[in-house]
Amino acid sequence: MNIRRSFLATGLVASMACLPLLGTSGVILNRKAGTVAVNGMPVIAGSAILAGDLVSTSNTGSARMVFPGGSVIAAANTNFRMESRNNANQIRLNSGLVNVSGLLSVSVNTRTIVPATATTNFIVFDNAGKVVVEAKAGSVAVKTATGSYTVHTGEAVSFSDSQAAPTAAASSSGGGIGVATVAVLATVGVIAAVAIHDVTSNPNTNTQQIVTSPSQL
Repeated sequence: MNIRRSFLATGLVASMACLPLLGTSGVILNRKAGTVAVNGMPVIAGSAILAGDLVSTSNTGSARMVFPGGSVIAAANTNFRMESRNNANQIRLNSGLVNVSGLLSVSVNTRTIVPATATTNFIVFDNAGKVVVEAKAGSVAVKTATGSYTVHTGEAVSFSDSQAAPTAAASSSGGGIGVATVAVLATVGVIAAVAIHDVTSNPNTNTQQIVTSPSQL
C-alpha cells in the first residue's frame, strides 16, 4: 500500500510539473511582436503575471494577456501594472493603449473604466493624461470618486486625467505613443482612431463622434 501511495504521489508531482505556470491571479502574458517586458525583464514565451507586476511594450512591441474570462491586447508603447482589487483582477494603465475583452476593469489616474458584462469589448488609450475610452461591444462605466459616466456600444469619450510616469519600461528607440501611432490606429475602431489622432496631433481638436470632457467626469 505504501509503495502504491508513493507511486501515485510521484506521478502527481510529475504531472503538475508539466502544467503551464500560472500566477495566483490566473493571468498569462504572451509577446506578439517587438520587445515586451515584465518588471523591466524581456519576455519571449508566456509569462505568469501577478498583482504588482509592471508590463511594458516597446515602440514596435505588442502583447496579449489572457485572464479568466477574457483577454487584453496591449499596443506599442503601452505600460500598465497588474492589480488585485476586491479579489478581482484589474490593470492600471500608465500610458498607451489596451483593447479589453471581458470583465477586467482598467484604471487610469483618478478614473476606473468598468465593463458591464463578460461580453464587453472596449478600448482605453492614455497619451500623457489625455484619455480616450471607446465601447466596441456592450457598455462601460467610467467611474470617479463622486460619479459615473456610461459609454454605450459605438460611443467614445475623451477626458484629461494626468498621472505620474511609470517606474520601468521596455527598451525602445523613441519615447511617446506618437512613434507607434500608425501601428496603434491599425488595432482600434474608427471612433477610437479618430479620437487618438486628435489627441496625438492636436489635443484641442474635437469631433462629433466623441463626447469630450462630460460634466460627470
